[in-house]
Amino acid sequence: MKTFLTRLKVIDHFTLEIEIERSVFVKRLKQSVDTGDTGVIFSFEAFASSKNEYRGSVGEHEFEIRRRRKLFDRSGALAIAKGILRLRDSNLIIETEVNSFHKIFIPFYIFMLLFYMIFFIVSLTVGTVGGLFPLLAFPVLLIHAAFMLGLPYMFMRRSTQKMKYDLEREFYFIAGNASKDLG
Repeated sequence: MKTFLTRLKVIDHFTLEIEIERSVFVKRLKQSVDTGDTGVIFSFEAFASSKNEYRGSVGEHEFEIRRRRKLFDRSGALAIAKGILRLRDSNLIIETEVNSFHKIFIPFYIFMLLFYMIFFIVSLTVGTVGGLFPLLAFPVLLIHAAFMLGLPYMFMRRSTQKMKYDLEREFYFIAGNASKDLG
């Protein structure tokens, strides 16, 4: 399943190698992340007073964060980033997986596929009795199905790409600021 979602570009991986100490990086990352749950349901912090862009947990060797949800935010903040922090010589290696597919989408897609299959079978049955209904309903059904099944996928894919881009920038920014503080 994970390889299929990776081919769909709903899950993406990236690795960064930054010249910074792990403890300094973790400290800086914790300053830009509010501690909290990264769940999809019942997590709405649009009215939170914090200026931090991310919410999640940051440990000494790993992290799990997502973008904080804001009021009228079109991106949806679906993506969750999980990463591992390793040291190699004096460099910090950050291996990150960005995932926008959540288990809540499985029942949605199953229900939608069943709905469209039943509607298609019913429209064929009604059409054999005599009528023009299937000829008119079939193109409308296909267009509707394309939107109902395609839009969530496009939102997930866009959220993964945006989260990957934002995290790469954030990690380089953290490393750049840390080197200024040390120097």
